[in-house]
Order: sequence, then C-alpha cells, then structure tokens
Amino acid sequence: MAGDLSRIDHVLLGVSDLQKGVEELERVTGVRAVFGGAHPGRGTQNALIALGDHHYLEILAPNPEEPGNREADELRGLTALTPIGWAVRAEDLTALRESLKSQGVATEEIRPGGRNRPDGTRLSWKTLSFASPASPLLPFFIEWGPGSAHPSATSPAGCRLTGFALQDPAPDAVRQPLRAAGLQVEVGEAKEPRIRISQEEVAHLSGISRPRCNEALRRLKEAGLVRTEYGGITIVDLHGLQHFAG
Repeated sequence: MAGDLSRIDHVLLGVSDLQKGVEELERVTGVRAVFGGAHPGRGTQNALIALGDHHYLEILAPNPEEPGNREADELRGLTALTPIGWAVRAEDLTALRESLKSQGVATEEIRPGGRNRPDGTRLSWKTLSFASPASPLLPFFIEWGPGSAHPSATSPAGCRLTGFALQDPAPDAVRQPLRAAGLQVEVGEAKEPRIRISQEEVAHLSGISRPRCNEALRRLKEAGLVRTEYGGITIVDLHGLQHFAG
C-alpha cells in the first residue's frame, strides 16, 4: 500500500493564516514549523517541517504584505490546515516534459520559482504541472536549482512520511499519467476519491499518538468530509476537504 515514496518531495497544507497554521500543526504533532519565506509575485508565504528521507511538509498561506492572486484568495478561505497538493522531485523537467508529451500526456509550461530564506540565502526551483483538466490527486513536479539546500535538511525534524496510496472513481485517469512519469504509486478504484491508509499509519505519518489522530479524524467525520472503516479512510467530499474551514 505504501508504493514508492522515494520521489515524493513534499506535501502541502493550506491555511488562511500562517501563524495559526504553525500553532495548529504543533498542537497535533509537537513539532513547530520554521518560517521558510515569502514567494514574490505569488502572494504567499510558508513554514516547513521535515518528514525524513528527503521529504518535507509545507504550510502555505497568504502573505499579507503582498497583493493577493487567485492562489492566495483560495487560501484565505481555509481557516484550518487543509491538504492542497503534493510534489514529486525531478532531475530534469525539460526531459520529463518531452517524455510525457511523447506518451500523449499534456503538461503546462515549466515555471521558474524561488524565495529568500530568513538567513538571506536563496532557494530556486522550477515546476511542471499536468495540464487541465487533471485529477486533483495528481502531483506537480519540482526541480531544485543548483546549490539550493533542500528544505528537508534545514527544517525541524520529528515526523516521517511512511505510506502513500490513492483511490479514485476513475483510477486509470490517475494511473496513466503517474505511470508515464515513472511513478510507482498505488492507485485503486473506489466510489469516491480516497487515500487508503489506516488510522495507525496516519498517526505514524504525522508523528502523533493514535488518540490525537483519532480526535482529528473525529472532527473530519463530524464535518461530513471523511468516513472511517476498518483498514481505511474514505474521503466523502474531496472538494469540501480541500476547503475545510474548521
């Protein structure tokens, strides 16, 4: 069920207020995320924790000191930490884009990005996304610039990424582009978009105790966003989960 985690670069949680997101994550995991920096031109800022083995978690929130855009405006509607995406590490985005194109998989243009860390050092990267319309379960790809320190090496430790699997009503729509990109992520069929993971694994994933994990799941169940069952958790309302507001 875990699949190949080696190329997963980071997981993103969105929230309307960065400080509140940092405090919420610390309450759940006991790990306090460190401020990463602002994204000029995007109207966002982030805070980070390491997930071990070259993985990290990014809290993404609007930057109040910069005019917003569509991405920042969507984040303003998230009053609690909400999963909004995941990224896959790539060595050569140009080659990956050409490979996907040759297999009939459409992508957007490669986009440069970067930010300054609090210590003044510069991080740079390039990203590549699948072209719309695409399943919301699909990742984007990131190629880090030369000399950029990977956030997993500079962020607070204490949590680990231990499992990853997907289920979707149209699994082939997810499997095919993932397979074309060389990603060995398990994708099964289900009536609703689904992350197949046990409550015990959820606790290990975030580095928290099982009682705390169960409390978080209780909140999501009460909001009508997930359904728990033996051996798994079903996302009942993916759109609602992405815009969960407490």
